[in-house]
Amino acid sequence: MLKRTKYLNKIIANLNNEFIKVITGVRRSGKSVLLMQTKELILEQENVTEDNIIYLNFESFANSVYYHDKNALYQYLTEHALEGQKNYFIFDEIQLVDDWQIIVNSLRVDFDADIYLTGSNASILSGELATLLSGRYIKIDMMPLSFKEYLEMQNLDEVQQRDAAYRLYGDFRYIGGMPSVVNIDDTEFEKINDLSDIYDSILLRDVSSRANDKNTVIIRTIALLLMDSISSEVNVTKLNNRLNHAGFNLNATSIRNYLDLLEQAYLFYKVGEVNIRGSQRLRTNDKYYMVDNGLWNSQIDNRNTNLGNQLENIVLLELLRRGYDVKYGKIDDKEIDFVAAKRGKREYFQVALEMPQNSNREIDNLLEIQDNYPKTLITGNDLGVRDIQGVAVTPIYEWLLEND
Repeated sequence: MLKRTKYLNKIIANLNNEFIKVITGVRRSGKSVLLMQTKELILEQENVTEDNIIYLNFESFANSVYYHDKNALYQYLTEHALEGQKNYFIFDEIQLVDDWQIIVNSLRVDFDADIYLTGSNASILSGELATLLSGRYIKIDMMPLSFKEYLEMQNLDEVQQRDAAYRLYGDFRYIGGMPSVVNIDDTEFEKINDLSDIYDSILLRDVSSRANDKNTVIIRTIALLLMDSISSEVNVTKLNNRLNHAGFNLNATSIRNYLDLLEQAYLFYKVGEVNIRGSQRLRTNDKYYMVDNGLWNSQIDNRNTNLGNQLENIVLLELLRRGYDVKYGKIDDKEIDFVAAKRGKREYFQVALEMPQNSNREIDNLLEIQDNYPKTLITGNDLGVRDIQGVAVTPIYEWLLEND
């Protein structure tokens, strides 16, 4: 079982402190495994026994009796907590329980408690009840496997990873990084089928179940349109017209609500625009990127098509993993694929499968930027150069192995 040290280190740094640890991310990205590893960590490092740890997985049917009965759940927890000792409460998929924030806040107040939660929907930390926990929690955003982690699951050491990176990148681009799929010894066809099942469960359990009309056909259609528009601006009005032309009776507000649900389920990440010259436009279109290339490919077979879009999707996901706040940039009539900010500093990234013949367009866009922040061109193939006019040039399979 792969120890995802990036996330475990965040747990270790906050072990036994007063903050509630909330682990969020798309369904099947490894949150439950992280919780079990957290439990093992507590037993190894703290002077406690299994009796000090109360673990409940709310996706288990045995715990469904608590979904709409917070009093029964609180009674169960208080009966099993140890008086005068440290209690560790570990709850998987807590968002399935009505008014769960009230329960968690009471545990924090009533016991010497260290609390760990997972949820597959960003909305668990929004709304009126979440104000109970305001300032009292630490959010850990968990994503599917990075390329580094993907290589680690092949049992390769660091040197072997660099040697195999070019060869294995194509598999990673197609299959993606959902841990439960990467970890099984199945054929590529079987893995894509497994990914399709995961995708369906996300749509049904984390998107459709939260929509007022529960119309899975509309949700599935909008999601497919977003997949078809990866790396392009999404105009809600045009999207609405396209859907209505296809026979759906929708309005712009409904479309935005569906887009929000897809984003809250971590199926897509929304990327807004920044004007690099500094004059902000009042209204811009957003771009949407998918949480995992394998899920994307399970719905639209992209193995040998849309390679540039697949590459750009992978770069966006890696920037988010590395903790950047990411926008796409405009400078006059030119576009910068990603403007990434972290700790008050910026970096600029342009993404291209290869340099266009007789054109330096990808470099020229970056050279238009007059500040001194780092500029990088990430390519799908090795161009044989590592610098063009001060712009770093890096093939994707090398860039993905750089330190965060």
